[in-house]
Amino acid sequence: MKIESNSQLIKVLLLFLGIVIISGCATKEKLYYAAPTLLPETERAMKTAGFWTGRNPCPDRIILDREGIETLNLYVRDEMGLTLDITQLPSPFPGKEMTEEIEEILAYYRGNRFYREDGSILTTRLYKELVANMNLGSVPSGIDIRYGLVVRYTDQRVFPTGEAIYAKPCDIDFDEFQNSALDIGTPVAVMHTSLDGKWYYVKDQLDSGWVPVENVALCSLDDLEKFPGGTSFAVVTKPKGEIFLDLNMTVYYDYARMGVKFPLLGKKDSGVARITLPFRKEDGRLLKKVGYIRGEDVHKGYLSYTPRNIIRQAFELLNAPYGWGGMYGEQDCSRFVQEVFATVGISLPRNSSKQSQVGILTGEYVDNTPAEIKLDLLSRKAIGGCTLLYMRGHIMLFLGMVHDRPYAIHNPWAYRQKEWWGDKIRLINRVAVTDLSLGKGSKKGSFLERLCSIRLISCTDFNPL
Repeated sequence: MKIESNSQLIKVLLLFLGIVIISGCATKEKLYYAAPTLLPETERAMKTAGFWTGRNPCPDRIILDREGIETLNLYVRDEMGLTLDITQLPSPFPGKEMTEEIEEILAYYRGNRFYREDGSILTTRLYKELVANMNLGSVPSGIDIRYGLVVRYTDQRVFPTGEAIYAKPCDIDFDEFQNSALDIGTPVAVMHTSLDGKWYYVKDQLDSGWVPVENVALCSLDDLEKFPGGTSFAVVTKPKGEIFLDLNMTVYYDYARMGVKFPLLGKKDSGVARITLPFRKEDGRLLKKVGYIRGEDVHKGYLSYTPRNIIRQAFELLNAPYGWGGMYGEQDCSRFVQEVFATVGISLPRNSSKQSQVGILTGEYVDNTPAEIKLDLLSRKAIGGCTLLYMRGHIMLFLGMVHDRPYAIHNPWAYRQKEWWGDKIRLINRVAVTDLSLGKGSKKGSFLERLCSIRLISCTDFNPL
């Protein structure tokens, strides 16, 4: 009896200890349920581009030619103001306009609570130090713009700091100071320098933010305009185009994400493409060098804008990890879409809400629109490989219908699954093919129920037949 009593006591103590350990871990990092490898209502074959091009009514029809794409890009930039031509910025640039832009962003951070990596609250003192380092008091009334090229993959930050800050304690996948990420060769307008001299405030085609000075090579406007290579350029068509500094490809330098383009110097018999790379000299100025990238990782010029090419490029990124604002060198939902369309030369805006304004509106919905109405329009009007589906905070590329179910490929962080006690959050955290009914019955509803708009990425009507 005594032995049984001791045994029971040990079991109780071990159980108590386990609960304490688990609770202690939970205070440091929130744990989520993993999504299954094969997501609900998907089939093995759906994870291939061929499955969807085989079901597409017009996989090889050109949706827009080069002239049409240029028309679309100019309209998005000049008429809608969703992208920016930094070469057309006035110089001197109004200093007040830049400081007001930054102050508008700061208002959000003043009004909310944020947490540091160790779980402690971002104090008022530290916040003031970050603002002070912005050096806004020294911004002149007229800013003489300098130009530069990014020389290696770099995070673009909301504040001039590399420290991660979270809206929830230890919400490690969502750094609130991460604005975006810039690939090697990205042209920027340098507007301002931080107080410590380590950060530039820059504008690029898509956004503004702080980048480390060491990652930018200053150059003339003429050098900036010539860098993309005119008509002779190579576009990265793989998820990560690895760049080397020698023909034997043993001296690794960096990688460029899908859609990035470089001046093309030629291809060797070995199948290696020679490209021009920007480097930073000791004085901070631009130095051009020759780089090498596998020929199979790039395409000479843009791909043709067809459903087949877009679907194929999207599936190159299948299972690529989620990266909020380019964190960890990856991509979030909008960057995923942007990279795919960049391979055909279409310049989409950075954020999903702006991307949802591009192209021909097929359907737009309010919150209480029945899912059946959306489903009917998707089955009749949406074309796989050239239709974007937008819901608040998220964007997807439509693939097609299977058994009257709509499917999309996108980069979701997670979805909600209804349980009797509430919603279970299942972490996907990668580019995946999903049925739009995913999340049905949860508090937020399914992807289909939350769908706000359907848009064809074109500037002309397109008949698939």
